[in-house]
Amino acid sequence: MKKFEVSVIIPAYNEGEYIDLCLQSLVEQKTKHDFEVVLVDNNSKDNTKKIGLSFKDKLNIRVITEKHQGRGIARWRGFEQARGNFLFSTDADTILPPNWIEVFMKYFRDEKTVAVTSLCDINDSSWKNKVLFKLIHLIADTSYRIASGHYCLYGFSYAIRRDIYVKAGKIDKNLNALDDVDLTGRVSKYGKIKLVRNLPVLTSNRRYKNGIVRGVIDYAKPLIQLILDRKSLTMSNSR
Repeated sequence: MKKFEVSVIIPAYNEGEYIDLCLQSLVEQKTKHDFEVVLVDNNSKDNTKKIGLSFKDKLNIRVITEKHQGRGIARWRGFEQARGNFLFSTDADTILPPNWIEVFMKYFRDEKTVAVTSLCDINDSSWKNKVLFKLIHLIADTSYRIASGHYCLYGFSYAIRRDIYVKAGKIDKNLNALDDVDLTGRVSKYGKIKLVRNLPVLTSNRRYKNGIVRGVIDYAKPLIQLILDRKSLTMSNSR
């Protein structure tokens, strides 16, 4: 079984509209690092799997199936199947800059760096929405950094050392949202999380079609619930 330096994991459910652009951006990566792509088909009813397989001549890609529905378990399955020493995460509706892998790997030259992440811009939206989204994202990221003392890993663009991922307890496969935030807190105990500010990925605006503010509120609800659940668990364990 061939080993790779880097594995890029992409969970996907009915992503036929977007997945080709995501995979093409991986074809166009300018990097000296040997990498594979693990596309996790989470019971798609469209042509997601077919499109993924069509890239076999362009990428070292494997398309695997996770029958249990959910974002957390799909990403977890991809990480379990990955063969790389560095595990990269992105989403199927995300377009990656051509130096994404190369820049992230430069940060790992520092042995104290355990994970790297970057921010995103949104595609297919008005310039006002794009500016508003960027502003809200920067405020949220800064607020998280001040409150927690470390940067947050974003599922659309992060990378982590395999050994640290295992030590941190891996992705919680029971979470259908915010598996990245949950993993962040555990990973941060083992070293530095670096944020690359000048390397945004481009993701679709489908989560914000009802407005940027509404999209943020929809994201905040499960985040608050996750924080409350983790706080309750910590209090129970301390008794």
